[in-house]
Amino acid sequence: MVITRRRLTAVALAVTTTAALGTSLTVPSVAATAKAPVQVGLFGSQDPTYDGAFRQSLGLLAFAAVDRTPPAESITWLLGQQCADGGFQAYRPDVSVACTKSDPATYSGEDTNSTGIASVALRAIGKTAAADKALAWVLASQKADGGFPYFLGGDSDANSTAVVLFASNADGRKPTAVTKGGVSAAAFLQSLQLGCTGVATDGDGGFAFQDYGTGLTDNDAASVQATLALTGASLPLAAQKVGTTVPRETCVPAAAAVGATPAELGAGHIARVLDAFGGAIPQFDFASGTRKKGTISAGDTAWAALSLAAAGVGSTQLGAALATLATQTGVPLVKAVKAHAASAATDQPGLLGVVALAGLAGGASSTSIDSAVTRIGATMRTAPAAVTPTPTPTTSTSDPRTASPTTTSTTGNGGLAPTGASPLTAMLGGLGGGLVLLGLLALVTTRRRGAHA
Repeated sequence: MVITRRRLTAVALAVTTTAALGTSLTVPSVAATAKAPVQVGLFGSQDPTYDGAFRQSLGLLAFAAVDRTPPAESITWLLGQQCADGGFQAYRPDVSVACTKSDPATYSGEDTNSTGIASVALRAIGKTAAADKALAWVLASQKADGGFPYFLGGDSDANSTAVVLFASNADGRKPTAVTKGGVSAAAFLQSLQLGCTGVATDGDGGFAFQDYGTGLTDNDAASVQATLALTGASLPLAAQKVGTTVPRETCVPAAAAVGATPAELGAGHIARVLDAFGGAIPQFDFASGTRKKGTISAGDTAWAALSLAAAGVGSTQLGAALATLATQTGVPLVKAVKAHAASAATDQPGLLGVVALAGLAGGASSTSIDSAVTRIGATMRTAPAAVTPTPTPTTSTSDPRTASPTTTSTTGNGGLAPTGASPLTAMLGGLGGGLVLLGLLALVTTRRRGAHA
């Protein structure tokens, strides 16, 4: 994942549209048996709708990176999210309810990204049976082009294919061995890699998210994950020996092989982007179709650092990326950067998880990585979410009188009594009854006039 910007926009739009339609078709009524979902063990206080399983998995991988046993509740939470068939949804608010079928039209249900990264994490913490079941589910979604879709039935894309390969890499399978009909996942990713045609935009070596038939355009989020996947590296990745070279194909005056692997060429592209933007992968501006100067996408920068370490190239750029992450998160990944006060990243367990993995692969001290893991653990929810009365949509044909009130007021400030009545109830009821009678009289009179027309 992380959910790509293109994908996230579509998901948000789908949910917003559904919510709007629901509002137009329902009236609010107080639920009689409203229950808040139990979140014990979940890392992070943010809404987990789109990233619950993903961020939990990255958090557990960070614990594995420093050989620390994760809190039992955090493991139980992820295991409880697994569907009966082995797959994972981004988040299941009620695990007693069966999983939703994967649907690419609504971006809902079980998906390859959540399932793939969960398989990696479960394997890393010794839950092999659950990891194998998740891997089997996700491998079964491979398409004829060798790639993997986000939701079953959708089109293959670079990020989803990369995350599935993270899972198969962890199981000891080479990217070229993950095949369907003789076409491998590695071949699919390579079909999205820009060659000499990308030199004009400095995109050569990068990866497109998908091939839209109008020429490939490098995408940073796709490049950092596809490159890592093609290295065959298994997460968590131990400290690597990284060289200073930045591989690139020779394209002028004519294309010539340089002996670099697709992963090394991808890492070379990533290194050039880091050089161009001060050691960071920047955010992308969809309005202009360009990278936003002066901005930092901390998640993509962390995946970039992992890719360079796994490919073994671009040590200078790797150090710069780790320095950027140290500044952004307060995790002292390099000695040259003073640890900043953790602010926005304090309660971002997914980001802290991938930062910890990048630090490990990049040779950061175990103490630095351990500090990130400690912060992840501190975000874990240790009690059920408080039950708060919230309006629950009911069909407009329901009778509000059958709903049992769940709120009471003991403040003496004019709120409703436990029965829902107030001193004005009798008067308002009489007034309402009179208005109803007047309305009926007017209706009868109108109908009579119509009959004589």
